[in-house]
Amino acid sequence: MALQAEQPEDRLAGPRIGLIARGLALTGGAILIAIAALVTVSVLCRIVTGSGIDGDFEIVQLAAAIAAFCLFPLCFAARGNIIVDTFTTRLPERARHIIDSVWDALFGFVALVLSWRMVVGAIEQRASGTTLQVYPLPTWWAVAICAVLMALLGGTATAVGLRGLRARHVR
Repeated sequence: MALQAEQPEDRLAGPRIGLIARGLALTGGAILIAIAALVTVSVLCRIVTGSGIDGDFEIVQLAAAIAAFCLFPLCFAARGNIIVDTFTTRLPERARHIIDSVWDALFGFVALVLSWRMVVGAIEQRASGTTLQVYPLPTWWAVAICAVLMALLGGTATAVGLRGLRARHVR
């Protein structure tokens, strides 16, 4: 069995979370490919028949939101996010590492709070019967999926922060 090189997300978030993050990113990528196919078919239908796929813009909106939320955990775990360190560049590396780890954990907490509020929003959308404009398809399920994915982002960020604080060595 060949040894697999350690990925940055495994080093920062741990191998289990890294594996989940990679799986979610692949799912998000597949959703984006499906969106591209849907838009392509709709445009081709408009060219050929003068009418595209009804509600394609709404389907793209829901699917793009889910795809984006699928990509967030890997982006965070691999340090793919933008970090502005204007005020900490002159600090010792260990101090920067501690500050980054604290902010990572705090971001995880905020993401978990946002996830909770998204769950509340999904419940309210379900109760009110909110649907898409073109099709009577309810929207609460997409918000609920994004809430779960936001919770996974929160868990990833918290894990990265706590692992960073427990690390005996600097990255």
